[in-house]
Amino acid sequence: METEDHLIKLFPPKWRATVVITAGVVLQFTLGLVYTFGNILPYLTSYIRWKVNPEQTQGSLIWLQSLMSGFPFSMLTGGYLERLLGARWGAAFGSVIYTGSLALSYFSIQESYFLLIVTMGLFASFGIGVTYNCWLPHRVGLVSGIITAGFGGGAFIISPVQTKFINPENLNVNEEGYFTQPELLERVPQLFILLALIFGVLQFIGLFFLGDPKNTNNNESVFQDENDEENKDQEMESQKRPLLNSRCSITSSHSHTSYGIITTTTAALSLTAPTISTKKVLTSDTFICLFLTLLLNGIWVQTTSGLFKAYGQTFIQNDFFLATVSSFAAATNCFSRIFWGAFADRASYRLTMGIACSLGAALMWTLGLICAMFSCVGATYSLVPYATHRCFGCENFGVAYGCVHISLVGLN
Repeated sequence: METEDHLIKLFPPKWRATVVITAGVVLQFTLGLVYTFGNILPYLTSYIRWKVNPEQTQGSLIWLQSLMSGFPFSMLTGGYLERLLGARWGAAFGSVIYTGSLALSYFSIQESYFLLIVTMGLFASFGIGVTYNCWLPHRVGLVSGIITAGFGGGAFIISPVQTKFINPENLNVNEEGYFTQPELLERVPQLFILLALIFGVLQFIGLFFLGDPKNTNNNESVFQDENDEENKDQEMESQKRPLLNSRCSITSSHSHTSYGIITTTTAALSLTAPTISTKKVLTSDTFICLFLTLLLNGIWVQTTSGLFKAYGQTFIQNDFFLATVSSFAAATNCFSRIFWGAFADRASYRLTMGIACSLGAALMWTLGLICAMFSCVGATYSLVPYATHRCFGCENFGVAYGCVHISLVGLN
C-alpha cells in the first residue's frame, strides 16, 4: 500500500505493511505491563504495607489493575490524537506519558497508594491511538491478533524480569501471604526505573517505523471485484437496516473474491463505513453489543488475572515457579490472540466470540487452569477491536473503540 511517510517510503511497497505492523507489535509489547499485575501484586502490596499503610490488602489493589487496563477515556483521546497528529506522533505522545509515569511511580509508591494510582494507574494507562489495522484491511482479524499479541506477549518476558530483579533469592511470603524481607522490599521502587528504561528504548525504536497509509478509497484497494454491482445493491439495502446486521461481518454469509473468503456484507461495509457519522456509530446496536461484551468479559478477566498468584501463594512456596506460570500464561494470551483473530477472519465474530465466552465461563470456575483462562483473555481483547474495525471502518476505529473502552468505568 502507498504512504506519504518519508521513512516508510524507504522500504519496498510490499514490505511496508510488515514494517509498520512490526513497529506496532514493539509498541504494544511495552504496554503489556497490565498482564504482569498478577505477578507483581504481592510485591506492591507487601511494600505498601511495609512503607506506607500496614492495613493494605491485595484485594484493594485490584483498583490499580482496573485502571492499568485502560483509563476509560484514554482510547477515545488516542483516537482523536491519531486523527489530529497521525500514527507516529499520536503514539509518541502516549509513549512519553506512559513511560514517564512509570518512572514517577518510583517516587509515588514510597509516599502513598493514592499517588501510585495516579502515576501507575491513571497517567501510565493514558492510551495511544491504534491505526495499524488500516494497512491490511482484508485481514483485519489476523492483524488485530498480531498487534494485540505484542500487548499480551510483553508480559512473557517482563514477568520473569520482575521476579529475578525483586526476588533473586526466591524468598517466600509469610503466613499472611506478604513479603517482609527488607532486602526484597527495597528493590520494589527500583523496578519502575528499570521498566521505564527498557520500555523507553523499545518505544524509541518502534516509533521510527510507525506511520499512516495513504488515505485512499478502500473499495478500489481491497474489495473491488466481479461482485461490485451486487455490493452496490447491498449497500443501498443496508441503509435500511441496523448496523449490527448490515455493516458488520459478524452476522453475514460468505462469498469468494480474488482476496479469499470474505462476507458479502463486509464488502458493503468497506464501501460505506468511512461515511458513518460518530453519532450513528455510538447509537447503533452494534456499538451497544460491543460495549456490553467488553464490560462483562472484563469483570472476570480483571479478577482472575490479578489474583491468581496471590491465590497460588497460599499453597505454593516457590516464587520463581509462580512467575513462570505468569510468564507462560502471558505467552498463551499472546499466541491465542493471533489464533482468535485469524479464526474470526475465516468464520465470523459472533461464532468466535461465542466460543471464547463459553470457554471462559467454564474455566473461570477452576482458577487453577491459568494458561487456559488466559487464552480466553486473549480472545476478548483481540476480537473486540476486530469487530469494531469491521463494523465502523478504519477512519472511525479510534473513536469507536475508545468509546467501547469507556465500559471499563463499570469495572473501576
